[in-house]
Amino acid sequence: MGLMTTLRTRMTVVLWALLFFFVLSMSIGGLVGGANIIDQIVGRVDPNRVIARINGQDISPDYFNNLVNQQINQARSGGQQINDAMYERARNTAWDNLVQEVLVNSEIERLELAATDEEVLYHLRENPPQFLQSNPTFQTDGKFDPEKYLTALASPQGDEWTPIENWMRTSYIPNFKLTQYLNQNLVVTDHDIREEFIKNNVKYTVDAIHVTFDKAPKEKTEPSEQELIDEYNASLEDFEHDQLRNVSYVTWKKVPSAQDSINNTYLVKDIIERANSGDNFADLAKEYSKDPGSQENGGDLGWFAKGQMVKPFEEAAFKADKGQIIGPVVSRFGSHIISVRDKKTEDGKEKVLASHILLKTEASPTTLSDLRRLATLFSYDAQDSGFTTAAKGHSLSILSQEDLDRSSSRIRGLGSLRSGVRFAFNNPVSSVSDVLENDQNYAVFHVDSMVEAGHRDFADVKNQLINKVKREKQKSISRDMIDELVIDMNASDQSLQTLMEKQKRYDNIKDESKTINEGFTSISRSNFVAGALLNASKNDLIDPIETNRGWALIHVKNISAFDSTEYEVQKDALKNSLVTSKQNQNMQSWMNGLKDNAEIID
Repeated sequence: MGLMTTLRTRMTVVLWALLFFFVLSMSIGGLVGGANIIDQIVGRVDPNRVIARINGQDISPDYFNNLVNQQINQARSGGQQINDAMYERARNTAWDNLVQEVLVNSEIERLELAATDEEVLYHLRENPPQFLQSNPTFQTDGKFDPEKYLTALASPQGDEWTPIENWMRTSYIPNFKLTQYLNQNLVVTDHDIREEFIKNNVKYTVDAIHVTFDKAPKEKTEPSEQELIDEYNASLEDFEHDQLRNVSYVTWKKVPSAQDSINNTYLVKDIIERANSGDNFADLAKEYSKDPGSQENGGDLGWFAKGQMVKPFEEAAFKADKGQIIGPVVSRFGSHIISVRDKKTEDGKEKVLASHILLKTEASPTTLSDLRRLATLFSYDAQDSGFTTAAKGHSLSILSQEDLDRSSSRIRGLGSLRSGVRFAFNNPVSSVSDVLENDQNYAVFHVDSMVEAGHRDFADVKNQLINKVKREKQKSISRDMIDELVIDMNASDQSLQTLMEKQKRYDNIKDESKTINEGFTSISRSNFVAGALLNASKNDLIDPIETNRGWALIHVKNISAFDSTEYEVQKDALKNSLVTSKQNQNMQSWMNGLKDNAEIID
């Protein structure tokens, strides 16, 4: 029963973990196609039944919300704070996982990669999934014990293997076969392995001059208005947008009231009195403390020396006597009640053993209810008399945000508030919302106007264009500058070292010995530099090559010997690393192709 309990509680996580181990092996961030999974689908589909459609497959709200809750529960079990930003990340991750799941399963079906009973038995016996190998039930001295595992497999006590067999048949093996199918032409040659070894182990001693892009004269790199307009017209596709919304909103910040501050003061005094009267301090900490790091441990902070705590806390703790309960001690975190349990001197340093209860003045339910009531009254008035008129009547400042995109999650001055974005896109112009909220604010929105799909205005992207054109001109001019150095060096038949001694304008790198993957001072690492060095010989002068920051002229003074013995030691590990890297690149490319060609309605 212990095995089945463990497997059942972990099966949901295992399904996802193994899916991505075999199908993705990487993180592909961001929403697909600007996904807005929570928004209702426009059309004939019932939004209560379907919230998205991927290649014709309907996605129900319940299924998606279950995936989101899995993400939230996983974050919560990891000790992460659950707030609006976390919910937004959970929705994004769940949506990305969902798209991948649907697309991958469709490909498995198309390629006819279903598992047979014989394959299930084979993999259970010969290729058990990692989560089974790491289960303590099948281990001896902390290592997987094949004999113990096969004995358990051959001697079922009931139907405990049924859910595992079903999962192997429907998920593990099809995805394993898909991985093999995608990587069947993947090759890592001895040449690949040798180059990787060289990049990690062989030292190159170089002299170099590095002309960085920022050395180009500013007066030559500032773009003209016409250059910006030309670049804008040439890059119009980059500035396409779907429909946008302009919105206004008013807010009520969820801050404590004066009464909340008074009540917190009373609570601090009450807890101190109870602690001094004999109530167990650890129990009080578990009940009242707002410090997530120590609450479950009864407020225990362990031993600490000076310099480890915030100043007010430290000063109070070290001044107090052993056994004393002191407070409130105010820091930037809140009000602390400190129990000094012991003191000692160790290696010449004073140390204190203490527990604490952290109290914060927070908006009470009553305060939040009052704020929501004010926001609700405003919403009613705004719907009756107009948004601007109501704002004046309630003495509220109106904030606004223009060109709101459907995939946006953050609102200026409010932080993450997807409900505000959804309201703007799901309602007509001049609509006024009910009360919306996140962790920090209540808000009421007004849809000011709609911007039809098209291109962003030149003025809106001008700064972006300036940076792009300026960068291109810096790149071109700095190349001319290093070419001039080469011409000068060749015309006067001087060495790079002599040229380095004469010029101080650019970055000089002298007698530096590094591996390719370590990168050289100023030059750092780049594919161009790596390729040039791999093909270079001792005493070569490498023509100007592009770096991530400019152009480099490199003289290879020496190359350390290739260590054949060490190569044989590292060879297998390097091969495995290269195989994994190529598999990941191959899988990402394949997945991106599926997404680009998918029909996704969200």
